[in-house]
Amino acid sequence: MNLGDILGPDNILPEMQASNRWEAIDELINNLVATGKIKTENREAIGAVVKKRETSMSTGIGFGIGIPHASTDLISEVVERLGGRRRGSILTRWTISR
Repeated sequence: MNLGDILGPDNILPEMQASNRWEAIDELINNLVATGKIKTENREAIGAVVKKRETSMSTGIGFGIGIPHASTDLISEVVERLGGRRRGSILTRWTISR
């Protein structure tokens, strides 16, 4: 599997509204729910898993870039989103795998 297999144009959010990492994670999860990649009823549990992972060890790599990720049995395939914005410096690539 390569990045192009899971990260097509529909998986990129170029104008995110988030102003911090927690809002960015929520915004990306909301997009995954809206596109049917995550079930609505699993939104909170998956968000908690990603935020717990981020709290235990930051995935920030500097310059406003983070790569938050987590594993959970609540999904059956790898899902990924890439998000960013022009103002400020949030760029987040997010992966959840089973």
